[in-house]
Amino acid sequence: MARDLIAQGKTEAGLAEVRRARDGFAELGASRDLDRANALLDAAAPLSASQGAMRTAPVPVSGREREVLALIAEGLSNQEIAVRLGLSEHTVHRHVANILTRLDLPSRAAAVAYATRHGLL
Repeated sequence: MARDLIAQGKTEAGLAEVRRARDGFAELGASRDLDRANALLDAAAPLSASQGAMRTAPVPVSGREREVLALIAEGLSNQEIAVRLGLSEHTVHRHVANILTRLDLPSRAAAVAYATRHGLL
């Protein structure tokens, strides 16, 4: 939910949500999820108050979406990505559509360029 809120521009609500999740993960000892929550906070948290500005952070994408982006960057088609990841072609199509929607981009090439600029690859 935090990622979706941040992606929608509701940064403060998203940060509050990820902080709640982080606290729960810490209490449960879920270190992998705690690391992911901390990474999201680092990517989206405001800079120090003395700087008074928000860091320009990439829109978060899921781990699977990042895998799909990497394979798109290799020039693979949806069908080839599906075979490589053991998914249906329809599922890959949905991942690509979700990536383009989330990043508000018009094409696969634009998504690869965005991912490269923002260190997602």
